[in-house]
Amino acid sequence: MILLVFLDGVGLGPATAANPFVTLDLPAFERLAGGQRWTADATPIREPEHVFIPIDATLGLEGLPQSGTGQAALFTGENAAAVHGRHFGPYPPTTVRPLVAERSVFARLVAAGIEADRLAFANAYPDRFFRFVEKRGRWTATTLAAHSAGVRLRRAADLAARRALPADLTGETWHALIDIDQKPQSEADAARALAALVADHAFVLHEYYLTDKAGHSQDAARAADVLTSLDRFFEALLDALPPEALLVLSSDHGNIEDLATKSHTRHPVPLIAHGPGAHAFAEAGSLTDVTPAILRVLTDADA
Repeated sequence: MILLVFLDGVGLGPATAANPFVTLDLPAFERLAGGQRWTADATPIREPEHVFIPIDATLGLEGLPQSGTGQAALFTGENAAAVHGRHFGPYPPTTVRPLVAERSVFARLVAAGIEADRLAFANAYPDRFFRFVEKRGRWTATTLAAHSAGVRLRRAADLAARRALPADLTGETWHALIDIDQKPQSEADAARALAALVADHAFVLHEYYLTDKAGHSQDAARAADVLTSLDRFFEALLDALPPEALLVLSSDHGNIEDLATKSHTRHPVPLIAHGPGAHAFAEAGSLTDVTPAILRVLTDADA
């Protein structure tokens, strides 16, 4: 079983005062990096059950990587930016949508014989998201990938049953802005809910995008709130996951690691694999290598 945690807008940048991974105390992040801070100076780790390496997010094109094509590359194993001719975001462009719909990690796992009900997209979405999609037809890379492969998109009822996660982990945003009869939870509660989903599925994806939002804000306090919340989440998650689970973590482009700029960066992004089968990710070089490694681990496990 594999859990893929996608962190939007997290790169490995220089160890400067503008890098919150340098200025903050983040023990769980450092645990994921073998006791190191998440910077460009970190030593790569390639062990049988622990990989921590930088991978390229520029995909051989000029300009700043963007979420639409970067996420499409990460979740399909194909160079979506090259397909489109340039980096594009935040949503997948029209030229790339068929790629996401037909070649996503979800679609490829289903094609390999893993039933869709053994795959899960852990994020919950409010009703207004579905109304927006119906009106505008504008899917994110993750929701398009899941929906097209027959993987159910989770809603408020799943969140109330602790069978989904809110975008902010704690649900404070849901509680404040959306009519839902559920109190906010702790990051540890969110981690345990996600670990329970992992135990029941072959593959689970969770998307966290507040890192990108914090990076664009250039607000050090906001970045600190986001990263320390994530750190509490990862600390609990590492302890809650089943021992046979493989945690994979990566991003689509850099951003939050350099608060001196409002834009994305061309820094490499982290790729972490922690648990049985991690060695399959050891030689990854770019975003396009993540999904093929996931397929190798799961199709071998299911053969």
